[in-house]
Amino acid sequence: MHDEVKELLSAYVDEELNRDERTKVEEHSKTCNECRKELQELNELKELLFSVYHDAEPDEWRIEQAVFNQIQAESSPDRLLSWKWIFATGFSALVIISIVWIMLPVIYKSIHVGMTLTSISFSLVHSAFAVAGGLPNLLEVIFVLTLIILAASGWSVRRLLGTKTTG
Repeated sequence: MHDEVKELLSAYVDEELNRDERTKVEEHSKTCNECRKELQELNELKELLFSVYHDAEPDEWRIEQAVFNQIQAESSPDRLLSWKWIFATGFSALVIISIVWIMLPVIYKSIHVGMTLTSISFSLVHSAFAVAGGLPNLLEVIFVLTLIILAASGWSVRRLLGTKTTG
């Protein structure tokens, strides 16, 4: 039993045992000085390793923590709602409103010109459709003209290819 419990001591310190094995180690260590001493040494070693590991934190972690703290400080609500930002926002709004107020007659004229041009465009499109609707055979006329142009182009290309170049 002594050797069996001795094998379980490291797992006991690392809290990797089930309840029955844990109870077995605890009961045995009450009566066995050697196992109790080894258990105490393992616990001390664990604490020592933990303290060394905890103190030897890599510099990257410290840098990451410093960057994270800086980001939090810069994005804190106190910094975002400082008087400087409130004043700058109010002043910007005042400047924009003033520019719009000064430019209001120009903006009004521009809107009026735009509306007039839009009205003229709609009138032209309406007139084009009215003319197209007034000519019942417009599509046929366009088709015949296209055929005539294609025939003339073909004849011209054939004539050009048939002539001999001198030079």
